[in-house]
Amino acid sequence: MKTSSLSISRRLAGLLLFSSLAIGVQAAEPPTASRLTHFITRTGDRLYEGEKEFRYVSVNMPDVLQIISNYRFDGETPVTRLRIPDEFEQRDAIRTVRQLGGRVLRTFVITSTNSGSPMAMFDVSANPVIPHEPALLALDRLMQIANEEGVRLIVPLIAYRSALRGDPSTYGPDFWTVGSATNLKFKNMLAQLLGRTNSLTGRLYRDDPAIFGWQTGNELVIGDDAERRHWLHDIAAYIKQLAPHQLLIDGRNRPTDVFDRYDEFVSDDHLDAVSYHTYVNLPQADSPAGTLRLIRGQLRGKKPLIVTEVAMYTPPAVLRALLDEVVADGTVGANWWGVRFHNRDGGFYKHSDRGSQYEDLNWPGFTDSRGDLPEVARERELLGILREYAGRIAGRPPVAPTVPAAPVMLPAPDSGHLAWQGATGASDYDIQRAPAPGGPWISLASGWGDHLATYTSLFCDATAEIGADYYYRVIAHNSAGASSLSNPIGPVHPKELWLIDDLLDSSLWDATSTNLQIDKSYAHDAYLEDIAVVHRQDLKHVGRLVYHLAGPLRSLSVTAFATETPPRFFLLDETGGKTEAPVRTVAYQEGKRARYTAAWPSNTATRLEIELPAAADPKLALGRVEISWVPAP
Repeated sequence: MKTSSLSISRRLAGLLLFSSLAIGVQAAEPPTASRLTHFITRTGDRLYEGEKEFRYVSVNMPDVLQIISNYRFDGETPVTRLRIPDEFEQRDAIRTVRQLGGRVLRTFVITSTNSGSPMAMFDVSANPVIPHEPALLALDRLMQIANEEGVRLIVPLIAYRSALRGDPSTYGPDFWTVGSATNLKFKNMLAQLLGRTNSLTGRLYRDDPAIFGWQTGNELVIGDDAERRHWLHDIAAYIKQLAPHQLLIDGRNRPTDVFDRYDEFVSDDHLDAVSYHTYVNLPQADSPAGTLRLIRGQLRGKKPLIVTEVAMYTPPAVLRALLDEVVADGTVGANWWGVRFHNRDGGFYKHSDRGSQYEDLNWPGFTDSRGDLPEVARERELLGILREYAGRIAGRPPVAPTVPAAPVMLPAPDSGHLAWQGATGASDYDIQRAPAPGGPWISLASGWGDHLATYTSLFCDATAEIGADYYYRVIAHNSAGASSLSNPIGPVHPKELWLIDDLLDSSLWDATSTNLQIDKSYAHDAYLEDIAVVHRQDLKHVGRLVYHLAGPLRSLSVTAFATETPPRFFLLDETGGKTEAPVRTVAYQEGKRARYTAAWPSNTATRLEIELPAAADPKLALGRVEISWVPAP
């Protein structure tokens, strides 16, 4: 036993050293003093922070430990959708919860793989399991930031079904059989996880009050299965032995897996609370509020109850009724599913499970000066309700908005592709330009949101001129005021000018464009994460999207969907000549989208026509169009 422990320790140390060298991790700065001084404790069916009852309304941040929604496209191959969040992204996530008044952020699961993927925290192909330090560093850092910001974490330990992030089948057969090789492998992961020393704070995970509670899993189904019921008792005892000061939450999904089925677990003191999700109601109830009332009635005085996922399709009135029930009837708390944080490359991460809506709310909600999207108003309303009830359940007014911090301008390749790291809580931005670092500065745009361009640059300077030197900066705004100035970037020295069309309207189209219709959806329930696309209005006929520039075209980049019969591209000169342009095609996102690019170093044509063939798939649609050009000689 001693030899095994020593071997594991050496392996951990070696991996930590290797990964630190490989990714250039610098020594951590002295951490800010923690705002969290108490573990959350349980008495009866209530939870406490010190002597004060602890209750909350908050959100899930599904990507805060591992991003699965990195759909940005660069170069010849797609960037993997998996990504480890960096400090900027995690701090934005935690501060979003704090500005909401949420108090408790629920992450997604401790990730696992049996293929050695470095994006997962543990390789579980053997026992002992092998930790992946770069992925675990994300949890180290999240716990450090949570302590600094005064926000606690619910961390599920395994997904019930997720080939991407790890589930029972990832560990092996007989997962639910206590004492099986797979069961022992899972326990080895838990021992390494809860006994881990945070590389940034020096504190053991099991001794960190930033953990509101570990959750046995995400949406586990226990039901009446005797083997699974035995597993739950056994794993709960094992976890509480490893981490006796932190809560353990029974991570259920269906209300029918709790209602009339929980007596056996009420008396298990190793389980501090039970949770469920609101995607379906009990047959006896006609609403989420009614379902909660029935479950709470059975657990009253016996076991704390938490709603760890409020379904993303819950309408505002139904959400209010549910949260009224949470507040009035003693439920510990509720977490909306979900919120997505700022992207380190600019804008926000966006996500949809193909048909779901409002699972990627972006704080603080935005005005909609460009998009004309009713979903943006719904987003503001939902976030406002969560903020209101976060204050109400804690017995105080909603957290007042604060002036946003300064945003950070990112390096720009040209004047057409400007981006910045957004400020938490900022609703819009001013974009400014100057010929020198000291000015004079002029405003290019005001009231500009960073929520409408997804996985792309945020702003095109359409007034730039070739040969000039430009510096750019931005200022963030919200109802509390304006931020300090961002860092300036520059000089940017344009060699080409840019037309970039996000297809939110037809203002950039030539009048000869025909048979086209714009579809927009801020809820991302179609066409992956693109907010606006254009397709044929009459599917029996060709559609033509035409752009007319003030000088010869130099390059093209356009994305498209359902491209088995692809769009065609034509160059038109001022004399009426029309030539089909060859383009380079790169397909990605499981073949659902393609990008078409072309370059014309010596072209004289000033018009581009994109043809959507009559014989194409009815779902053929164009996404963002980027065209560079130069002034006419």
